[in-house]
Order: sequence, then C-alpha cells, then structure tokens
Amino acid sequence: MSLEIGTKDSIEFKVEDKDLAKNLEISSDDDFPEVFATARLVALMECSAAKVMIPLLGNGKLSVGVEVSMKHLAPTLSGDVVKSTATFVGMEGKLYKFEIEAEDSAGVVGTCIHTRAVVTEERLMSGANKRVGK
Repeated sequence: MSLEIGTKDSIEFKVEDKDLAKNLEISSDDDFPEVFATARLVALMECSAAKVMIPLLGNGKLSVGVEVSMKHLAPTLSGDVVKSTATFVGMEGKLYKFEIEAEDSAGVVGTCIHTRAVVTEERLMSGANKRVGK
C-alpha cells in the first residue's frame, strides 16, 4: 500500500499546564515562559504525520521521525486547543515527507516540514540495544 499525495489528517490537543515551556526547565538558569512549549508542539506535529501513516503499517511495523524543520510562530496559552494538520507531499527515497501546520484559536502557531520512515519495531529496538552494548 502507498500514500496518495495530498493525504492529510489532524489531531486536536488541549494545552495543559504540564505542556508549558515553564515546566520543561532543566537548569535553575532556565527561565521559560508560560506558553505552549516548542518541544510539545513538535511532538504534536510528529503525531499528526504518524497518524496519516497508520494505514501503511502492518504487524510489527511502526513509523519513526527522521527529520523536523519547524517554525514556532506564535505563543499559545494553557487551556487553548491546538490543531495540527499533516499533509503527505511525497517520497524522498524511502522517507515519507509531510508539510504540517498547527493553529490555535487565534490562528497559525507553527509550520513544519517533517520526514518519517517505516521500520520494524524489532530492528529499531535491536539497533538501540546494540548502541549501548546490550
């Protein structure tokens, strides 16, 4: 099975306090704002692309993110809903390429170009374990 160019899907996500940049501080030197964290927006965008790929995945297969080029254009407050829509735009070799747009109640908050690959879970975990000597 293959994806048709233009295939799209969306995910709506309600931003909660735990999703704010302020709550992702790692160092005491960090001083992040109380708005939707870029890292969480990237995760939402990846998930919307992964959702498009679900019909391609057979038993033991999954899609994994390979590359993300994202622009976080506007802040989103806790309690707002962000909708991420991924559109399949074509193949780059064995990689699936997506254009993604995210918007909240006030408009576009982010855009992204994202590539994903289909792998077997067994091969992925085997490679990860080899990297750490397991």
